[in-house]
Amino acid sequence: MPLTEPYPVFIASKVISGFGRGSADLGIPTANIPPADLTASAVPYGQTGIYFGYAKVSGSYGGLVREASSDSRTPAKSEIVPSVKPIEGADTEVLPMVMSLGWNPFYGNTEPSAEVHIVHKFKEQFYGADIKIAVLGYIRPESNFVSKEALIEEIMNDIRIAKEKLAKAEYATIAQNAFFTS
Repeated sequence: MPLTEPYPVFIASKVISGFGRGSADLGIPTANIPPADLTASAVPYGQTGIYFGYAKVSGSYGGLVREASSDSRTPAKSEIVPSVKPIEGADTEVLPMVMSLGWNPFYGNTEPSAEVHIVHKFKEQFYGADIKIAVLGYIRPESNFVSKEALIEEIMNDIRIAKEKLAKAEYATIAQNAFFTS
């Protein structure tokens, strides 16, 4: 099936701190980007849900100093601690991703979020790094779940679907797009 409008959508952004749940609570790390960066793109901003495509990070690795939050529905205040160590090796490749855009009903967020899970084990955290994303399609709408385990199972299914789609020639060529090298 060929790409259809509005895809592909190319987004350049910076990795910001999120709620701190991807790695810690779910074991599925995410690179969060400002939701406002999506309003300037052709991603249907009002259409929350799970998307798939490719992502590439560049710049330097960076850590995070996070204050404790009294409300798990609002991101904790945090400060990005940049590193002088450049992102290198396999961490700089164009990699498959799934992106959750929306309110995360399981957690009852009071703010929308854009959370990119890159299907790769990075050497270090990369808060503050540059990230380029090619959104290639929509997988499903946002859902609530009866348990954390059910949420994790659905995320793993989203990753499986994304990998299957990205293996098709019409999607695989996007990983070579000049957007990722400029």
